[in-house]
This record gives sequence, C-alpha cells and structure tokens, in this order.
Amino acid sequence: MTFILRWPAILALFALVAACVLGALAAAGFVTGYEAPIAQVQDVQSQASATGAVDATWLDVGLLAGAAVFFLIAAIRLIRRTQGFWTWLLGFACFGGRWAYSQGASVLDEIKAIDINVYRAPQALLSDMGSFESQVALLALTLLVGIFVFIVDAADRAYWDREAG
Repeated sequence: MTFILRWPAILALFALVAACVLGALAAAGFVTGYEAPIAQVQDVQSQASATGAVDATWLDVGLLAGAAVFFLIAAIRLIRRTQGFWTWLLGFACFGGRWAYSQGASVLDEIKAIDINVYRAPQALLSDMGSFESQVALLALTLLVGIFVFIVDAADRAYWDREAG
C-alpha cells in the first residue's frame, strides 16, 4: 500500500531538489554577477530578475542549497525505507525559512490579505510564479509532500517494529 505513496513522494522530492538547486545556482549567479553565455539561460535570468530574484543574498543561496541537500537525503532515505521525515522537515525549514526571510516583516499582513479566489484559476498562478499567492501555493504543495513522507515513514516504522518484536 505504501508503494502508491512512496514513489510519488520520492519523485516530488527529486523535483524539489531540482528546483532548490536551480534556485541556489540562479541566486549565486545574481550575487556574483555571472551572466551565462546561453541565450535561453539569459531569458530565464531576466524573467527571474523581474520577480525580485536580483535581491538574492548569500543567505538565500545557502538556505536553498541546504534545502536541496536535505530533500535529497529524505528521498534517498525513503528509497531505502528508513526514516526520512525528519530530514524532509529540516529541508522544509530551510525552504520555508528562505521564503519567510525574503518576504520581510510583512508576512503576516500579506497572508491575511490573500484572496482565496485567486486559487480558482491555477493557470494564472502558474503564469506569475513571483506573486505571493503562487509562493504560498508552492509552500502548501511542499507541505503536502511532507504529509506523504510522514505517512510512508509511519508505515515503515510499523513494519520494522513488527519485524523486531
């Protein structure tokens, strides 16, 4: 039964690893002023700068890289059927911490001002990933992956406890 949840959770963790690594590399590129010689990468960098990514600091790079490492470890631990929830939790702390740090002091005010009707049009959310509502949706999806990881870990723990006793 956990096979149905295990592999989607692992694949989602690998997608989070890729997103965090790309985010860390893009942030490091903005911090160092590096411009890639490939036109497609320059287009992505210009789109990212329009969403405020140019304000990235080394703290952003470190937190995104840390989230990528912890999400990768969580995926590997899920594959090996060992407890991966706590490493996912550390990755989510890095990921959410970077998001909260980049929002500044106005996080609570912006959360209170979220228009719920925005989530009825997912295409609009995907077209503007720099919006606050899109970022909250991404955090919610990451939290949903964590719930799946927790369920799979609980089932694995029950299995190992039965085998030991």
